[in-house]
Amino acid sequence: MTSAVAVAVGLVFVPTDASAATTYSCPLDVSAANPCNPPLDGNVSGDVDTSKGAYRFNPSGDGKPGFVQVDHSTQIDTKAFPVRVSVSVMGVGVPSRAVGDYDVVRGTKNGFWKIEVMAKNNRTTARASCSFKGSSRRITITAGPDLSKLSGWHTITCVDDNKQVQLFVDGNLAKSQSGSTGPINNTGPLLIGAKDTNGGDQFSGYAKDVDVTVG
Repeated sequence: MTSAVAVAVGLVFVPTDASAATTYSCPLDVSAANPCNPPLDGNVSGDVDTSKGAYRFNPSGDGKPGFVQVDHSTQIDTKAFPVRVSVSVMGVGVPSRAVGDYDVVRGTKNGFWKIEVMAKNNRTTARASCSFKGSSRRITITAGPDLSKLSGWHTITCVDDNKQVQLFVDGNLAKSQSGSTGPINNTGPLLIGAKDTNGGDQFSGYAKDVDVTVG
């Protein structure tokens, strides 16, 4: 857990330091016994491979459940705006109709804050998606490059400052929508790689560097 914050300047996402903000991290570093930094505690379950230097979800290709469940994630105060969630992904395909979409980072069982990959254009492209649901409303935006056509690592960042929701890919603003979500309840548990422990919306691809910054 570190102190940091990030702000949008123009169309580019630029991180800066600020003592008022707190960052919770799951680097998904395969060299570490725990994929998350304290106070978070990550537990790996199911179809997840760590032999390539990062966490690969669904390496078997058959959609078996595979995820990281993050305990103590309710300590993240998502009522302290702005809320920023980011993850780096690689090797992302287009979600099949059977899967629906990929839940890459899902903050609560009801998906009050999450990063997804959505199938678009008649399931021929894969786009990043941000969703925040507070006491007032849910705001979901989907945009950015076709992740299935990209090589190497790419970072998806979602920001809710209770005035607008913004989606960045590799630091570039892909889309924003004005509106207040209201305070976001964080009931946990945080899951990385799937919607639930049964493999719902199972992510297929690599992920690392999951960060949640609040305040």
